[in-house]
Amino acid sequence: MKCEKYYKDLNIIRLLALVAVLLYHFNILKGGYLAVCTFLVLTSYLAVITNLKKEKFSILEYYKKLIFKTYLPMVIVVFLTILVVSFLPDVLWLNLKPEVNSILLGYNNFWQLSANLDYFARHINSPFMHLWYMAILIQFDIIFPFIYLFFKKLGDKIHKIVPIILTLGTSILSMIYFIKVSHTEDIMISYYDTFTRMFSLWFGLFLGFLHGYYKPLVLKSFKEKPFNKIMVGLYFLLLIVFFVLGKETTKYYAILMVLVTLISLRLIDYAIINAKAEMNIFDKIIKSVTGISYEIYLLQYPIIFIFQYVKMNEALKIFIIFVMVIILAYILKFALSIKKGRSFPLTRIIILIPIVFLTLCGVYRYITTEDHTKEMQKLEELLVENEKEVIARQKEYASKIQEENNNWESVLQELKDGEKELDGVVKNLSVVGVGDSVMLGAVDNLYNTFVNGYFDAKISRTAWSLNGILQDLKDNNLLGEVVVLNLGANGDCSWSCKQEIMETIGEREVFWVNTTNLMDVNATLVEFAKEYNNLHVIDWYKLSRGHEDYFYADKIHLTPSGRVAYTEAIYNEIYNLYLNKYKEETSEIIKNHEEEVNKKLTFMGGDDLLNLFTYMENSFGEAKYLVNKDYNFRLIKEELEKGIKDNTLTNKIVLMFDRELNISKIEYQELITICKDKDLYIVNLNNTDLEELESGNVKIIDFYQELKNNDKYLMIDKVHLSKEGNEALNKLLEEKIMENEEESLEE
Repeated sequence: MKCEKYYKDLNIIRLLALVAVLLYHFNILKGGYLAVCTFLVLTSYLAVITNLKKEKFSILEYYKKLIFKTYLPMVIVVFLTILVVSFLPDVLWLNLKPEVNSILLGYNNFWQLSANLDYFARHINSPFMHLWYMAILIQFDIIFPFIYLFFKKLGDKIHKIVPIILTLGTSILSMIYFIKVSHTEDIMISYYDTFTRMFSLWFGLFLGFLHGYYKPLVLKSFKEKPFNKIMVGLYFLLLIVFFVLGKETTKYYAILMVLVTLISLRLIDYAIINAKAEMNIFDKIIKSVTGISYEIYLLQYPIIFIFQYVKMNEALKIFIIFVMVIILAYILKFALSIKKGRSFPLTRIIILIPIVFLTLCGVYRYITTEDHTKEMQKLEELLVENEKEVIARQKEYASKIQEENNNWESVLQELKDGEKELDGVVKNLSVVGVGDSVMLGAVDNLYNTFVNGYFDAKISRTAWSLNGILQDLKDNNLLGEVVVLNLGANGDCSWSCKQEIMETIGEREVFWVNTTNLMDVNATLVEFAKEYNNLHVIDWYKLSRGHEDYFYADKIHLTPSGRVAYTEAIYNEIYNLYLNKYKEETSEIIKNHEEEVNKKLTFMGGDDLLNLFTYMENSFGEAKYLVNKDYNFRLIKEELEKGIKDNTLTNKIVLMFDRELNISKIEYQELITICKDKDLYIVNLNNTDLEELESGNVKIIDFYQELKNNDKYLMIDKVHLSKEGNEALNKLLEEKIMENEEESLEE
């Protein structure tokens, strides 16, 4: 029996590319994205070589293989992922249907472009960010038979050199087009667009026809050992260096992609001449792993995505993900390895049955999932209209800034002399705001609050572009005394990038609004702010927690009420800063402000407070609400301590936590100690005796007895208050709080 040649180096190329992509998705290897070029070259090269060896090319057989080898595993992974993600309560997957449609129909790369998804920003709203690559492969596989047959016919009828010259010429033209687009268009277009990435595929086609008709492009002297081994080692070393150092943010990313493509061609050349007849154990291991490389690619990102919601040691998490990816890839490969003419073993049937069942469950989840596309389209239309308004306002700002600069010193003097209230000064400040679609949604509210403001907000803007915008404003003398930044939801920028931003802004006061969707971005911002006295973080994440009415379905963009709250949050931060800076010169204003604050209430609670809010608007409409459905004792304690330290809490605080939280008497005592200088009301909704905690500044409002005596006060779940229960509790709050205020006035 004749032994087939084994191309060990070809599998090592595939293995290196596979590891690079995997480590990139783990956020370990910054240049791992470059390995996709290697995969594209290998795909088209092997497609040509494999079919040239056949006596007859069958389009039908080719498409059957495409469906069972490529499309079917992808479909199974997609629907299994949908099923698993549907059980994650914290995942809000707004684009499930349109995104999955684009995957199934093979245009996901174009869909991601239209949806403004950034592969490099590491969005957490989709487990299929990597399937743009599969879309390009599917598009290529669909047209490959016609390309192949066309060039093969030219080679057979005219001359073998013709398809080689034509594919090489097309490769060079495609490469030039890619480089041009990378310099003139957004990185997303050059990275995702099929026509820009085709150059790697064309080079693979060229090399395939070259090897099929002639020989590898290796000089005779380099074909012998040790020279061929040395060259292979050098090329591998170059790839590794690029994978390690070639960050996606470098301006040379396009050149790196071209170089990786060309190096991949050279490696394939040497891999072909280094064939061997027998395999050792090491060769078999490599072949086994690379045999499931496609399945590994499909599974890795969904599993990484799911494990974002698992709290554990990061090193242990990476290890577990790696093991799971390998095991599941082998299972998937084994289950779908159905070869013509061979029996169907029982083991494969046993594995295949649950896979089919769970896949169908995923299909059901997909079909029954609510589609938010129309809602998001309406939001997008609103943002487009607001963007037009921003452009119009920018023209007005340029004429106002000079007048503002002339009047600023006199305004400051008036402020110090107490001739103008701080509120008026803040509202007339030359506030410059730069942000993304979150700020864009609230631009009218911002202009209404800051009458001399200038706000430059744009959809899908990232922090990387911020410094250039600020520098342009500064160069044109348009940068005001206060700068408000709202960037991060579309991707963070590096520490040095932030330092450049602060250097451009200089000594001006900076207010940076954090995100509601990226906790790592928020944590980095808090640490960065410690280096600058003039940088203030507006904690929009905590201020908005529990306020479902502030957001559209994506939990990021603002509803009308959210825009009001968002604007108030920015205003309050600026106001408090100026209040502290000028409190000695504006003592009367501070006194009046404190008197107003003392009249207000802060309600702090979870589900029950959120449920009660509708009934409280008339009675406590001016109150501050801190609502978080995920409150636990630690979070409550931390928020109270921070609020008191930052002086953001009112003098009167009402604590109302639902029955599921069940705070103990000892824990309440800790909260009382924290709030020792505040008037504290504790609404008792649980079977906990809190009466002995009542003291001079602590009042217990016991609603538990009311709940015991009236079944109508609770909903069927026996946890949340019914309409009658909310009305009764609101009435009790009115009586007790009003009663205490009257007692205070008498004293």
